Amino acid sequence: MKKVAFIEMMGTPGSYDASVYDHFEDTDQEGLWFIKRFSYLPNFAISTVNICINEKLPEPREVDGLVLAGTYNSVHDHTDWQQKIRKWLPQMLAAKTPILAICGSHQLLSNMNGADVKSVEGGPYAGSFAVNFTPEGRSCPLLANIADGALFQFANTEQVMDVPKGSTLLATSGRVSNAALDFGHHCYSTQFHPEGTHETLSAVWRFKAPENQKQYVPEGNGKRLIENFFRIISSQ
Repeated sequence: MKKVAFIEMMGTPGSYDASVYDHFEDTDQEGLWFIKRFSYLPNFAISTVNICINEKLPEPREVDGLVLAGTYNSVHDHTDWQQKIRKWLPQMLAAKTPILAICGSHQLLSNMNGADVKSVEGGPYAGSFAVNFTPEGRSCPLLANIADGALFQFANTEQVMDVPKGSTLLATSGRVSNAALDFGHHCYSTQFHPEGTHETLSAVWRFKAPENQKQYVPEGNGKRLIENFFRIISSQ
């Protein structure tokens, strides 16, 4: 049985409007969303840690893989929990733990490796948009059996501006030039949200920009990417 930890990073309590998720059974508990969505995968035990409320982060010997969630907090906020992640991640990387960093975690990991993070030019990149693979992306096991140009769910106001040192660009998407990265040793990051659905991502704009909700449609590519990542964990 492989152990996977989903690290919740929705944001420092009070720093985002959690009420946008009140119509969901599990409100803003993204760890429960993830467990319920992927509990069908055999031979995996998924646990959750909410670092934003100071739950204890796992040590390398305690997990076989990590999924680092997205966040409302900017990488430039330098919150206490973000500082803990910055201090903790190097030991997980040194242990070559398979990692999938999503959205804000993609930005945090990239920033730790020298990349700048700035606002998306032209306003929020919000909707179900096509992702275009680089040659390296087409051969990457994370993106196996996913068509070039497949739709994924985005809800971004910031993005990674350049390819971080030591990483490889896997995909681009419209106004987001660095949509997926490979940091080596099965550490990947995506600006889009493969763990989410069109419902959970469109909810972000429920009150502040409801017109953006019309830009989301169902897709199965995120689910397939998570399956690929779990397959990578199994192979280690």
